[in-house]
Amino acid sequence: MFESLLGLEALWLLLPVAAGTGWLAARGATRQISRKRETGSLRSDYFQGINYLLNEQPDKAIEVFIKLIEVDSETVETHLALGNLYRRRGDVDRAIRIHQNLIARESLNVSQRTEALLELGQDYMSAGLLDRAEDLFRELAEDADYRVQALRQLIDIYEQEKDWPKAIASARKLEKATGNQLGWIIAHYCCEQARRHGVEGDHVRALKHVQQARHVHPACVRASLIEADIQAEQGEHERAIRALQRVEEQDSDFLPETVDRLHRSFQALDRIDALDEYLSKLMRRYGWISVTLTLADIKRTAHSRREAIRFLTERLRQRASVRGLDRLLDLEIEDQRDSDAIDEHLEILKGLTAELLFERPAYKCRHCGFPAKSLHWQCPSCKHWASIRPIQGVEGE
Repeated sequence: MFESLLGLEALWLLLPVAAGTGWLAARGATRQISRKRETGSLRSDYFQGINYLLNEQPDKAIEVFIKLIEVDSETVETHLALGNLYRRRGDVDRAIRIHQNLIARESLNVSQRTEALLELGQDYMSAGLLDRAEDLFRELAEDADYRVQALRQLIDIYEQEKDWPKAIASARKLEKATGNQLGWIIAHYCCEQARRHGVEGDHVRALKHVQQARHVHPACVRASLIEADIQAEQGEHERAIRALQRVEEQDSDFLPETVDRLHRSFQALDRIDALDEYLSKLMRRYGWISVTLTLADIKRTAHSRREAIRFLTERLRQRASVRGLDRLLDLEIEDQRDSDAIDEHLEILKGLTAELLFERPAYKCRHCGFPAKSLHWQCPSCKHWASIRPIQGVEGE
């Protein structure tokens, strides 16, 4: 089915090419006669190409039309269209040959050659030949008419190669070329470097990149989370807490990402009462279920299971939540198990909530709708940065 759709698409796309070929063939008939005296052969080939189209054999038709069309100033666009069609259909090798053949022609003017270089660079990208594509786009970035498009392609290449210094340099050039601020993306490139150094155990360089991220984009939540993780790992829990509390001002939607981290650092400092006070303020302001569940855990540890049950019950009356109900059922079943009087209905409900939570994503991309169970700073689907956010509502936060 898929192949037939591709064939149909190619058929429609090639009809204008066929018409153009016929026009060019007719227009250049006199020239062809005087040079090769093959008018009959030209006409025969043209109708053969049309026959291939009508029989839904676009590959054979393309071969015929490529042979028919002489590369000159009037047929360059046709060759570019054919190469683009091949690339869209996945035949990248053939697209590369067509565009390389165009570039080799001395008859092309500067604009036509640049357009062919751009298409060839996209061919290389599709083929995974990133080094060749990089060379072409770096050349094109020197042309004012193609600079923006070339820089965007270079940024894509550097993201794939995880060459963050080059990605930052290209993003700054794109900022200058377009006038658009890209600090929020550059901050993520800095965070990628910080994360890499953090994994290697080089906390000094990691924190340096975190500071760079905050400098270019003060509202970068990711930088604060990375800083908190590094400080906590080094035992600097006061600094970790300050970094985490910064998130409320940066983007309150990401407060749930701070709760477990805050719990660990306050606990390490033996300041659970201070955590209780801080989280209670957040709960009243935003009502996130992650905050509520942590408060319930604190009450269970500091007081009793029944106290945690009463607290959760009251909160669920004010704000419904599947995650909250699931935790409440856990506590109720534990409480009944201690008294050897377990209500089977509670276990059935617990099974339902557990299944609902298992199947539901916790995050979603605001750009393409990609669902995820863990937080991605770059969407795996559409590749946008900072577009994935926690899901809110009954089944989310």
